[in-house]
Amino acid sequence: MKLIIYHGSTEIINSPKHSGGREFSDFGLGFYVTTNIEMAKSWASRRRGKPAYVNKYMLDTEGLASLTFDLDIHWLLFIAFNRGLIINEEIKTILVDKYKNIDDYDVIIGPTADDRMFDTLSLFFSNSITLDHCLKALNSMNLDIQYNIKSSKGISSTSFSNYIELDDMEKDYYANEVKEKKNIMNKKMIFIRQKYGKSGRFFDELQGDDLNG
Repeated sequence: MKLIIYHGSTEIINSPKHSGGREFSDFGLGFYVTTNIEMAKSWASRRRGKPAYVNKYMLDTEGLASLTFDLDIHWLLFIAFNRGLIINEEIKTILVDKYKNIDDYDVIIGPTADDRMFDTLSLFFSNSITLDHCLKALNSMNLDIQYNIKSSKGISSTSFSNYIELDDMEKDYYANEVKEKKNIMNKKMIFIRQKYGKSGRFFDELQGDDLNG
């Protein structure tokens, strides 16, 4: 299957690398893309005073090994693990063993974490909200899907097409959109807290079967 994918950046990237990206990213090191051009425009607009480009590619997924996450406890823990947020040594040991073969995958697919999500995630890992509360909140955010191309084989299956540059008006629009979404989420959280605040288990109450499933 072939997919049109986009990468938002301050640079034109016609030769992406699978070993790039920032340390402690959602799905580890790799080249992050999306099929949603609006999401890529938002990515490109994050840094004030910098150019904003949306790079377009074609990804041929034929023969690529992929791992797909749903919006559930395993996605939560995988992101927290990669970002160094797990301080519980017992849970950390379980996750190290669970994902010891993660480099066997060419592409990792799953919901995108953003600032709205991390406010909620921090509350969950500090035992301030339950798992039910956390997942209901995250599902209400309508998080987009991201792809992390993390192998040389995956990059070889990715071909650069072209790019667009956002003007100052577009950059301001997407930067403000992020703030508006966060404000909407804060209002939703009041309702979710009232309905699910006491439903389910807290992080410290999770057991091995919850983590390994």
